[in-house]
Amino acid sequence: MDTYGRKRVLDGYDNINLDGLQEEMCHLLGLQCQFIMDTRERPFGGSECVIVVLEDEEGSKWAIRFPLQFRAFRDHVVATFDNPARFPFIVSEWAEGTQLQWTESYPAVPQRNKVIRSVARIVLDLLQIQNKEYTATAYITTLINRKIKRAQDNKLPAATLGECLDQQSLIAEYLVPDLDQAPCVLVHGDLMAEKRYRGSGLQCQGPHYRIIDLGFAETIPLQFSACFPNFLTHDFQSLQDPVEVEYRSSTNGPLVWQSKNTAMIQRDRAFYLQCVEEFSRRDPMLETYYQLLAANNETRRHWWLEAATKLKVHRAMAASPGVAGSIGSSSPPGQYPPVLTSWAFGADFDRILQQQERSDRSRQVTVTGPAR
Repeated sequence: MDTYGRKRVLDGYDNINLDGLQEEMCHLLGLQCQFIMDTRERPFGGSECVIVVLEDEEGSKWAIRFPLQFRAFRDHVVATFDNPARFPFIVSEWAEGTQLQWTESYPAVPQRNKVIRSVARIVLDLLQIQNKEYTATAYITTLINRKIKRAQDNKLPAATLGECLDQQSLIAEYLVPDLDQAPCVLVHGDLMAEKRYRGSGLQCQGPHYRIIDLGFAETIPLQFSACFPNFLTHDFQSLQDPVEVEYRSSTNGPLVWQSKNTAMIQRDRAFYLQCVEEFSRRDPMLETYYQLLAANNETRRHWWLEAATKLKVHRAMAASPGVAGSIGSSSPPGQYPPVLTSWAFGADFDRILQQQERSDRSRQVTVTGPAR
């Protein structure tokens, strides 16, 4: 990387026909355009893609994203790819501005509220993009069945078949039957703030905020879309090395978990929920979304769903070897047990969840009916 975060060497980048891309952009826009910011020679790089920037003759700037996994494309596919660039690409508006910084102490509360309010409105706007791709039951069953199949084939590190079956048994507890046929809605999937949460969900431009990095956007069932943005999610961390947490390498001992829940996160979450409630009034579907977000089991339901796709979360919820327990077990006041004692909220994880739920107790409501 150079000082601008651009890739010096990029496998497969030379195979892209940049002249063809430029010609195609001119055709799409009906305007002449040219590469800017030296991105033809030094594209911007991210975790999922590389980006070149073009500017048209009217001064509008356009970001063109190419997938980072160039090695996945065989030579004959590249040679016959049916577009002028010979690679898949996505064109989006280039967002000028500075990346949002977010910590426990910065920005100040008035600015935090502006950001949170903007995010709440954007999230609800995205929910208006809908389809009927699948039911909630089919969605979550498919996710967990994939884990079960991988566990059966010994292709799922740090997870056992029994743990996956235990997770499957909780579908009935967390599924909302009245919302099974509700529409699938668009979610961003990666709304994180830069420093504290190591992500890139927002950019600031004066008093306005723009969503960037839609690479993780997807449509999912309404009842599973109701979650706080990543930078407001009750998070947790292990004292162990991340590799040990993810793959159980170099350690067979118990994992110790700490909550990242703080007074500022509690304040921010309460304000976000207040904004969602305000913006959802008189819209039955959005009111249902608010009820899901404010439900008394939102935190546990969120982490159960996260465990379906994230091994770190799976490990936090799974049983420690040789230790028995029950769902919802908790530790004595003042103690911080060094082990997890059951699938789905063992001692450490359950204690963290109870603290988080107490901090959110003012937002407990019941989901009473289907989205219309």
